[in-house]
Amino acid sequence: MSKKVNIYLIRHGETYLNRYKRMQGWCDSPLTEEGKVVAVATGQKLADTQFAYVYTSDSGRTLETAEIILKENRHPIPVINRMKAFRETFFGGLEGEYSQVALSKIAEAGGSENFNELRQKFTVREVADFIKAADPYGHAENFDESWTRIQGGLNEVTNLDYEDGANILIVSHGNTIRNIISQMCEEVDSSAEIRNASVTILEYSDEKYGMVCFNQ
Repeated sequence: MSKKVNIYLIRHGETYLNRYKRMQGWCDSPLTEEGKVVAVATGQKLADTQFAYVYTSDSGRTLETAEIILKENRHPIPVINRMKAFRETFFGGLEGEYSQVALSKIAEAGGSENFNELRQKFTVREVADFIKAADPYGHAENFDESWTRIQGGLNEVTNLDYEDGANILIVSHGNTIRNIISQMCEEVDSSAEIRNASVTILEYSDEKYGMVCFNQ
C-alpha cells in the first residue's frame, strides 16, 4: 500500500497591508498584533500535532506566522524551508493598489458588475486570468503561470521520504491555497474567502488528494 501524508495548509495571519485593504501578492508587510494573536490561537490548536516537515513561501509574513505557530508546538520542530513555489499570486501593476479599486478593475475585465459576481460566474482559473487581463502592465500571473510553480512545490513535498501518516505544514497565502483546492478537491467551494491563520487539511495517497477539513 502507498503511504499517506496529511498536508496542513495555513494562511498567514493578518498583515498591515491586509488591514489597510491593499493588494498584497509578492509585496510584503509584517503581521499586525491581531494577526499574531490568531496565529498563536492556531498554534495552540495544533500544539499536539507533530510535523515531519515545515514549508513556507519566501514572504516574511508566512515565515513570521509559521514561527509563531511552531512556538506553541509540543514536539521537536523541523527546520522551516522557504519556497518560492508557495508564494501568493503576483498582481503585477495592481500590487499595493487599494483592493476595492483593483477588484473593480478585475471584475470589469470579466464583464461583471463587481468582484463577488465575478467569483460566482467564473471558475478560479478564469478569475486568475482576469487578474492578468486587468493589469495595465501585463505582468500579473495568469492561472497557468501561478499553478506551474505551485504544482512544482507540491510535487517536491509529496515526493519526500516520510512515514505513513506523517504531517506536513505549509504556511502560504489565500489565493495559493484557493488554487490548490480548486485543482485537487473540486467538490469544495474554493471561491470562499480563505481566513487569516485558518487551517485546511488535505490527505495525499496514491497520487490523489482528499479533503479532511477546509478553512477551519
